[in-house]
Amino acid sequence: MKKLILLISLLILSTCTANSTTLTPSTTVMETPLPATASPAIEQTSIVLWHNWSTPQEQAYAEIITAFNTTHAALVIQPVKIETLNDALTVALPTGEGPDLIHWTADQIGAHALAGNIVPVDDYFADDYLMENFEPAAAQAMQWHNQSWGIPVTQEGLALIYNQDQLRKSELPDPTDFNDLLEKAIAFRRENPDKYYLCNPGLGQSAAYHVAPIYLGHGLDRYGGLIDDRGHVHVNSEAGYEAASWLAEFSKVAPAKASFSLCQEMFTSGQAPIWWGGARALLALEESRLNYGIVPMGSPYVKVTLFMLTPNALTRGHAPAAVSVLTYLGSATVQRELALMQDVVPANSQALRSLEVQTRPYIAGFGAALQLGTPWPNHPYGACQWEAIGEATLAIWRGEKDPLPALNDAQLIIENCVAGISE
Repeated sequence: MKKLILLISLLILSTCTANSTTLTPSTTVMETPLPATASPAIEQTSIVLWHNWSTPQEQAYAEIITAFNTTHAALVIQPVKIETLNDALTVALPTGEGPDLIHWTADQIGAHALAGNIVPVDDYFADDYLMENFEPAAAQAMQWHNQSWGIPVTQEGLALIYNQDQLRKSELPDPTDFNDLLEKAIAFRRENPDKYYLCNPGLGQSAAYHVAPIYLGHGLDRYGGLIDDRGHVHVNSEAGYEAASWLAEFSKVAPAKASFSLCQEMFTSGQAPIWWGGARALLALEESRLNYGIVPMGSPYVKVTLFMLTPNALTRGHAPAAVSVLTYLGSATVQRELALMQDVVPANSQALRSLEVQTRPYIAGFGAALQLGTPWPNHPYGACQWEAIGEATLAIWRGEKDPLPALNDAQLIIENCVAGISE
């Protein structure tokens, strides 16, 4: 803790210098002069931060916030846990109550920007600040309608987790070449007829998140996802068709059914040397004591957490102080400490590449995989894709529908959903 406070003291000093933010203490005129040794009272600004952190997250952030408050007399962060953020914000913000800052997930940006619950941060940071300091998907996740809506903190997504005692690196696929993945799966199945090359929880059940790296990796990432932030649906595009055709071929050399528990069992028992999974697999991996590695494949959807600025910070005159807090929470020093305390992938590039973080195989492996990722949709239309894509993929996987009709059906369902939201 002492080391953390020292690091943060240096960070705050540099941050304040860089931002040229001055908090002027207020004094009160007294009829009786103060003794010569007395100091004027410092007016303290309190930045209210609403969050819904889990207990481990709260413990990690408590250290970070305590270190900040201990070393900054005129500015304190006041965290407040809110169980139902959406409902609380809807009630509080229109009346001028509630937080200056919010910690949440980037998929909330579009809806709350439209509601006026958050404000863009472009006026407070240089144009290249996000792209220069944060990982590609994390920086892009802050963008909505050509404005930046927060400072990213953590990332999460999918990658290939492989058993290093079963596969050599030369037997792993090129992360951008799905034909290579198919060829290696065919060769492995031929040599090991009682095993499968990999298990993906979305191949054999309806789970669109798990198959998204396949669709996005075939080119749908160029649109920012299966649906772009203007509500245009790209599912039955040429890239979508290529992905669906690949799925039909890959189904011939993969398990007919899949789920998280089935993939976990196949991986830990040696029935499949690759598990296409994410953060949820960490506990199982640690308990298995397997010699595992993590490598990229395709373009996974990247879930990003962030801090957002509310209109309250502006109307209360707290904007400069709140921006200082955002700068601090987005710094390499803080995000490195949070990553090490929580075993999460930091959004800050310098933090991710630090020696301490790179010695954590889990963080380093997923960090590399997410560099190829596509930001999780932050617009109101994102929810329209999941069921339709999951069901279309399952129909293709089972041979119930050919790729193009399956995609056309999904396209129509998603377009109708988007139209309902646009109205």
